[in-house]
Amino acid sequence: MNNNMEINGKRIEELGFEASKKGFFQEWRTLTKVLIKENKISLNEASEIAFKKLLSKKN
Repeated sequence: MNNNMEINGKRIEELGFEASKKGFFQEWRTLTKVLIKENKISLNEASEIAFKKLLSKKN
């Protein structure tokens, strides 16, 4: 397994906690799954993109 495919559990957990505190945890989880499926990207990348999209939407 190369470095790009390894899961950064700590970072994903941090994003999950932040999403929860900001009130969009379920949306974040759902969007992360959609991004992975539609764009064939890693969990790490999808989690970051989903968080940033939802955060900008909330602000």
